[in-house]
Amino acid sequence: MNRKHKNMLGIGIVAVLMLYLAANSFSNALSFYYEVSEFVQKADTLNGKIVNVNGTIVKGSTIWEPEKARLTFKLADNNATITVVSNEGMPGNYKEGIPAVVTGYFANNTFQATQVVTKCPSKYGGDLDHGDHNET
Repeated sequence: MNRKHKNMLGIGIVAVLMLYLAANSFSNALSFYYEVSEFVQKADTLNGKIVNVNGTIVKGSTIWEPEKARLTFKLADNNATITVVSNEGMPGNYKEGIPAVVTGYFANNTFQATQVVTKCPSKYGGDLDHGDHNET
């Protein structure tokens, strides 16, 4: 194989890789938003699919394991509650009792979050607790 063929092969591989990454990012951007109760109703059909779920972090539900960077908490709306596990660390403005959006998938009766985005706690009043983080 001469140099020209090697260059064309390399360019082709890079182009295919870029298309794959763009398609993957685009499909994640199109993931649906659900309230917790909507998600619970559709969980069986959404098993393994990446979705966004809106809710409020339940006070007293946080378990923080810093040695594993694992955050476990309950997310709820007025009608349902789910357990969320994130291995992405704790967001800097994490507080119990504030709204959050989790992105991830449902597996083994647990929402596996690849991202946890909390709303700015200052917008929801100054009397919100940070909660006790139970280390295990």
